[in-house]
Amino acid sequence: MPAAQAGSRLRFDQQLVPKAGKPIPVSDLLKRLKIIHGELAKFDQGAVDLSSINRVAKDLISANLLNHKDKGVRAFVACCLADILRLYAPDAPYTQNQLQLIFEHFVQQLKGLSDPESPYFLQYCYLLENLSQVKSIVLVSDLSDGEELMTQIFQLCFDTVKPDGLKNLEFHMGEILVQLVEEAQTIPQEVINMILAQFLRPNALNNATNNTQKQSSKVQQSIIQVPPAYSMAKTICITCCDRMSRYVAQYFTDIIYDIISKSSSDDISDSDLKELKKAHGLILEIWKAAPEVLQNVIPQLEQELLVENTQIRLLATQTVGRIAGEIPGRVNFLTAHSSCWDAWFGRQNDKSSIVRAKWAEECVFIIGNRADIVKGTIDGLGNKLIDNDERVRLAACKAIGTLSYKTISIKFRDSSIFNKLSDRVKDRRSAVRQEGISVLGNIYNAAYDDIAAQDSDSLTQLGCIPSRIFDLFYLNDKETNVMIDRCIYEKLLPVDLDDERRVTRLLAMVRHLDEKARKAFNAISIRQKRLSEVLVTFLNLCEKFNGGIGENSEQDLKSTINNLVAWFANQLPDASKAESDLNKFIKLNDRRLYKLIKECVNLESDYRTVTKYITEIKTRLSNPQSSILDSILPILYRSSIVLYNKSNIPVIVDISRQASSHLSTTAHELLKEISNVVPAVLKSHINELAITIQKEKPGFDGSVDTLKACAGFARQFPENISQDRKFLDALVRFSLEGSPDEAKHAVAIILQSKKRFAYARDLLAECTTFDMNDPHFLSKLACISVLTKSATSVIEPEIDTITGVLIKDILLKNRRVALDGDPDWVDDDDIDDECKAKVLALKILVNRLLASEEAETVKELARPVLKLLNSLVVNLGEMTKMQNSPLYYKSKLRLAAGCLLLKLAKSPVYEKMILSEDICKLALLAQDKDFQVRQAFIGKLRKYLAADLLPEKYIPIVFLVAYEPEEEVKSELITWIRARLAKQQQQKSTVMERCFARLLHLLAHHPDYGTDADDLLDFAQYIIFYLSAVATEQNISLIFYFAQRVKQVRDAIVEDQSENLYFLSDLAQVIIRIYEDSHNWSMQTWPGKMPLPADLFRALPSTAIAQKIAHKNYIPDSVIERLPSIMKIPKTPKNKVAPKQQNSAGSGSFSSGKKRKVSESGSKKKSKRQENSDDDYDPRA
Repeated sequence: MPAAQAGSRLRFDQQLVPKAGKPIPVSDLLKRLKIIHGELAKFDQGAVDLSSINRVAKDLISANLLNHKDKGVRAFVACCLADILRLYAPDAPYTQNQLQLIFEHFVQQLKGLSDPESPYFLQYCYLLENLSQVKSIVLVSDLSDGEELMTQIFQLCFDTVKPDGLKNLEFHMGEILVQLVEEAQTIPQEVINMILAQFLRPNALNNATNNTQKQSSKVQQSIIQVPPAYSMAKTICITCCDRMSRYVAQYFTDIIYDIISKSSSDDISDSDLKELKKAHGLILEIWKAAPEVLQNVIPQLEQELLVENTQIRLLATQTVGRIAGEIPGRVNFLTAHSSCWDAWFGRQNDKSSIVRAKWAEECVFIIGNRADIVKGTIDGLGNKLIDNDERVRLAACKAIGTLSYKTISIKFRDSSIFNKLSDRVKDRRSAVRQEGISVLGNIYNAAYDDIAAQDSDSLTQLGCIPSRIFDLFYLNDKETNVMIDRCIYEKLLPVDLDDERRVTRLLAMVRHLDEKARKAFNAISIRQKRLSEVLVTFLNLCEKFNGGIGENSEQDLKSTINNLVAWFANQLPDASKAESDLNKFIKLNDRRLYKLIKECVNLESDYRTVTKYITEIKTRLSNPQSSILDSILPILYRSSIVLYNKSNIPVIVDISRQASSHLSTTAHELLKEISNVVPAVLKSHINELAITIQKEKPGFDGSVDTLKACAGFARQFPENISQDRKFLDALVRFSLEGSPDEAKHAVAIILQSKKRFAYARDLLAECTTFDMNDPHFLSKLACISVLTKSATSVIEPEIDTITGVLIKDILLKNRRVALDGDPDWVDDDDIDDECKAKVLALKILVNRLLASEEAETVKELARPVLKLLNSLVVNLGEMTKMQNSPLYYKSKLRLAAGCLLLKLAKSPVYEKMILSEDICKLALLAQDKDFQVRQAFIGKLRKYLAADLLPEKYIPIVFLVAYEPEEEVKSELITWIRARLAKQQQQKSTVMERCFARLLHLLAHHPDYGTDADDLLDFAQYIIFYLSAVATEQNISLIFYFAQRVKQVRDAIVEDQSENLYFLSDLAQVIIRIYEDSHNWSMQTWPGKMPLPADLFRALPSTAIAQKIAHKNYIPDSVIERLPSIMKIPKTPKNKVAPKQQNSAGSGSFSSGKKRKVSESGSKKKSKRQENSDDDYDPRA
């Protein structure tokens, strides 16, 4: 509509105010007001004759109009008055009282904006827009009751505007409020409170939304979180920054200073703390919206960071951390408030652990929320992961767990934080271990796609996570084992129904496991096989028990079930709780559960079935009122056929054939392991492996593993092996033309065929030509080795001829003689054929004995072989007359001899023929100068002991590693010993304690043994090492008992050396006493009587001699005085308890000289895996 011309006059000349007794009808009055409003709205400011408006201006403030009962009249009156103020600006044609009435009327009319459906909503909008644009609202500040009006206007605006309302209303209201703040001489405190309160609206609204819609998207939340009142308050603070900052600072000063001033260093009332938390929450919200107004408040937070009160520092640490973590906008906290940042950063070393923990949490928030990398935060966070207080370490782990994988991969790329986080999985506190395992598992799960894509950074940083997890099995902690199981099956290898993707992930994980972790991984399948068998037995007994049987049978059955329940419960952290849960499970008598669990452990179940049934079992047992699932789930995970499920085999076989695949080697290794542990799952795929062998030539990629997988299957399921002539001919080709390993496994398969004897005779004829220049000579020896053990009837007619050639032409002759510069050790891949032939010759001799255990002439056959093996051990691997064997020949041969003696010792027949003095000499291989010999020999010994294949007389050998220079090897052995101890304690056995007497006897016959002070102190280390691995408060008295008993007998091997035993007995008793005091234990006299080994000890000839020995002290005082120092225990008065002993095992010198301690001159480089070495032992056995 065109504007009125300059000098325009108001044409309206009708009456607005009724005369006495002559009221104006409402309809007429509305028409007149509309006409006036229409005319006034057209006029531009300064372009109208104001004298023509005076009468209307006067009439409009009539009480009859301002207080008219009709809404429309009041609305139009307000619009007209707003126009009057616009046209008369800057001088309003009203008195202060009249203006008071006018603005009160405006406030009342603006309330109509809350109802968009009102017929006069447009008039209310017009009024608002007019006041905003003309700025006539500033007149309020000059009124006597202006502060009250101002408060009402703020209240009206904040309460009226709605999130779904018109945006222009929000804008004009904001403009009005800004104008009021800018022009008011003073801003009422109530208004300040009202403005600041709006910053809490997003939190309140968001909390309400989360209660009903927790899964709302971030986009939805971002829309919900910004109410119009919040936006208006934000606009006010930003636009009126200088003015508002003073009021805001005063607002928080009144709260913070008052609370700090009355709070002591260790006390603050709940009400004050609640008020302070509320203030800090408000500060944080204001920072997000308008950080400029907090320029005088941040210093107050800085002071809070330095007060004595822990609760206040804690709250300040949280708030400042959140502020610093906000994405920098108009104000960058780190630069604008650097002193406060420095004060906050210093809280990482706060004396209070809860403050340090909170600092770690906020540090992670800063790292995760800011795009830039804030200097010092990552290093500081890493330090919190190794804090002395477990709460700080736990908080740091949990906080890191909240970060996204993208953030972790970018921000932690060049830091040591992953190593420190990985160390937390071995934390001494269970809660920290659990969180560390969970966080690492989640990170690996998120990073897997990058790891699978061979991303170098991801592999370097995160590829080792599974190794760290599997290494935890060596802790032998039941609670930790449960955590590991959940991590493996839920995070490292989560449920995935896509066979190829799942198997590829399994192979990728296994490929990057280190040697120690690989052993633990392999042990899982061994454990699964054992547990599944026991579990099925348990379920069958449960069904039988709940089915109803006779009274006598019921008692026997109940006793068997109770034993199984106790067996399962002892493998879980809380045995009593687990036992209770398992008994509840029995009482459920849920036949469906029995069926589901049996299917989960059934080798014939495919992966989809197993995972589906595990989910159903979880659902059926999920009950908040019951904890049965807590005990059943670990058992279910451990016994279900998941890793080596039959569904995985086709993909593993397929990948093993892909020579170009980086997972091909791992696939072959897994097939080999499967054939050893669960060959039954290969049943439906064995023909594929057979076809591969038939088509390929010797030496194809993965040939050894493929043949070994088939051989393992053939031994258990010979009826399922292909009898096709082409396949058997291919095996013959591998036997005669392949590598020795290929030949060994190929012959093993042939000997399971129906025509095995015919093929065996043909092979023997081909192999007994003994042409040393034949390029396949070693393969033929490998064939003979297998035939000797498994085809006795075929090879026996030729055995004497074969034995003669082996000894005269191979073992007693050296075609290559020792040269200067020969290495002490050469790995198997690099060693020459002659040395390999000598080792194979020894194996053939031993295999003949193993195949002849039941022969009548077994002792005559065994004596020369045992003599040969013992001489190799004693002569350090040399057996030629010329004494010219290369050093690495001798290392290989003495190792082979030692391992073969252990192998023969598994047989009761040959074990009796191995004398105690032979064992003393054999034990010295544990201290061989070559690391590879020591490592392989101890590995083989551990493997046999773990499987209970050797008698207990061999256990003391492991304690000779007390002087092992490789700390990692020694530490791993201590873990293994403790695992064995825990297992025997469950079985109520005292084997490890009984072997202490054998250990003392072994030490008494050690070639380095001596009775001078230095020698005794050196040998004290063996006893200390034994105690550190075996001694507990419960068994220390039994160990002491055996130490005493050794002084009451004589040596059965060399009676003249019995005094050596007495020296060691007294030495052991003194050390045990010191060890007891250092641990603050109370050792009681062992109440029972236990015999000493009859093969090592004899009774003393008389009581007089026994008393003489008993009363004599064999240990010099100088030794007793020096013992505490070598045990790292300070000297203490006799009746006082010494500080806790530190493990000093292996702390002595390792120099080569008179002592046969392990020499550091030997190579410490770990050898590649030896054939038949202990690479598959159970770390928890």
